Amino acid sequence: MTPGKEVARRLALYLISIGLSPVPAASSYKRWGAALQIQYNTLGVDQRRLARRTGRRLTREFGSIAKAIASFPSQIVERTLVANPRPAVPRTMTRQEQFLRKIRNWSSLTPPCPSCRMGGGFPKRSWPSREWAEEVRGRQHDRNTLRVFKCPVQPGFWHLGHVGRHAASPPTTKDNLLPAISPGKCPSVAFETGGQA
Repeated sequence: MTPGKEVARRLALYLISIGLSPVPAASSYKRWGAALQIQYNTLGVDQRRLARRTGRRLTREFGSIAKAIASFPSQIVERTLVANPRPAVPRTMTRQEQFLRKIRNWSSLTPPCPSCRMGGGFPKRSWPSREWAEEVRGRQHDRNTLRVFKCPVQPGFWHLGHVGRHAASPPTTKDNLLPAISPGKCPSVAFETGGQA
């Protein structure tokens, strides 16, 4: 049991044992314990002493704070033991939402390119000079695989891009040579319709 949970349950037991209803559970045991401590501190000295004495006696009798609290009527126990549901886990952002959040921090001097895309399909960042792009390339963790190239669409802008894995062409042998066919002059092949005319 965490310290915050133990403190909150102990203070709740003290308050219940003298007939007081504890404040409703908060979003965490630490906050609930703080609220219970404030409620407990508003009691007079004699009431606090009686609450501690009775609560400790009940804890000894039942063996634990939870069992001692459970010995009271169910409506009090439910309000005491059941904390508010855990705060909702923030939903994970999609890749597009992550990218849009990231480009909000981009300077207007380095806009996203309207046509060039990264591997994930998102626009590349445009650098206004080759020197600036080279400087940024030097700060990247994978600078050995990056290259700087001129944007084909925006004059005067430069991009960073990864060098392809298969950049070096394999050695040519007689076995892997295929006749080159230009795309405009493909041989015509009769289309088979599977026996239907």
